[in-house]
Amino acid sequence: PEEIKKIKQKYNKKIISAITVSNKDDINKYKAFEDIADMLLFDSKGYEKTQSFNHSFLDNVNSSKPIMVAGDIKTNDLTKFKNKPYIIDISGHLESEKGVKDIKKIDKFLNTVHNINS
Repeated sequence: PEEIKKIKQKYNKKIISAITVSNKDDINKYKAFEDIADMLLFDSKGYEKTQSFNHSFLDNVNSSKPIMVAGDIKTNDLTKFKNKPYIIDISGHLESEKGVKDIKKIDKFLNTVHNINS
């Protein structure tokens, strides 16, 4: 955290602190970044390898910072997040192959979001 604090001060940029989550105890790592980060990102250990973690672990996070959630989130998972104040990273699931977005998956995603909010 101290190195991140120096970077933030030197460059005057907003900081997203990524917290790697593989078990419930990992969630509490966010507390070390609470005074530094402008946003907290909770992601699985796999990053681009589409691994997941139990997103209900986040229910006990008490932060004033915006929270972004990643970790193999699929369109069908969106209803679980309806009443959560999270920014959801679903971008990897919208690809047909690495780096290539799939218009059908994007269409399904947009329809799902629309129906959740209707």
